[in-house]
Amino acid sequence: MPHIIANPFTLTEFLLDSLPPAQRAQVLVHPKRIKGMAYSLLKALDAWCPFRLPGFRPFPAAYLQALQAIPEQAPVLIFGIENIKDLRILRKYLRTRRIAVFTWNPVIDYQQNHRVRQLHIQQLKGLGFHIFTFDPGDAQRYGLMLTQQVYRYVEPLRQDLPSQWDIYFLGQDKNRFNTLCALAQQWQAIGLRICIRMVPEPGRSYPATPGIEVLPHSIGYTDNIDTINRARCLLEITQANQSGLTVRCLEALFFGKKLITNNTGVRALPFFSPDRFFVVGEDDSARLPAFLAAPLPPLPPGALDPYDFAHWVQQFDHWPQPASE
Repeated sequence: MPHIIANPFTLTEFLLDSLPPAQRAQVLVHPKRIKGMAYSLLKALDAWCPFRLPGFRPFPAAYLQALQAIPEQAPVLIFGIENIKDLRILRKYLRTRRIAVFTWNPVIDYQQNHRVRQLHIQQLKGLGFHIFTFDPGDAQRYGLMLTQQVYRYVEPLRQDLPSQWDIYFLGQDKNRFNTLCALAQQWQAIGLRICIRMVPEPGRSYPATPGIEVLPHSIGYTDNIDTINRARCLLEITQANQSGLTVRCLEALFFGKKLITNNTGVRALPFFSPDRFFVVGEDDSARLPAFLAAPLPPLPPGALDPYDFAHWVQQFDHWPQPASE
């Protein structure tokens, strides 16, 4: 297994906890962002300086020592860390150049402005790392390497509970509020039990809408899993220009749930079934109750192995250092 440097987010921790204890203990968790004008200015200076900034420690000493202890020819996976300043600093402390970066967000999430997105990608590539994405569109548009979306096996967490909800959604607004409102109204009108939980955009207010709960903040992932176990079907609404599978899609697959999605790309999946996936805007909306009532077809043995973190991470064992090195 490669050395892993991972972001400190809850979902990442959930994936990492699926690793065997000995491997989990070796993962380096990237420090959370430190706020403060003085620190931010020094960090920016350190990032763009060709050498380490004398007298400045960008991250805790133990973390920097662990980075330097990674062997010179060892493969490294930087998981979900996309901040250019942080990546430039990491490069100074890593002796190896066999480094892959997996970007766990569509490129449009970095910046809405197309020119700024192009600049971000140019800077990312300029680090000399292998840059991976799960999104086929981003891979084609920006010349990134394509790999699978990733989740984990969840057998210890799956529970056969009485269904409380027919359809469940959890996510940030990201300009999806109007779409969610329209779907909520349509589905409630035919008697479906829906649970739509949305995290608001900062500074934006929302009208009270039946069927939609605007959360004051993100909920814990354990709470999310509990609701998944109590739902018959999950809902995903992908962002514009996103073509890769979302984590929500993999949640449905690994937890044995059906999925309603606007991502037409699911039809190309090797395990696609019209009894497993309902494509909004293409499938007949009148068929939705029958879709929910139909038995869920079983997946072929091993079908989800490529998306399981413990299997998925092994691909990064074999990447050579960049030819430019």
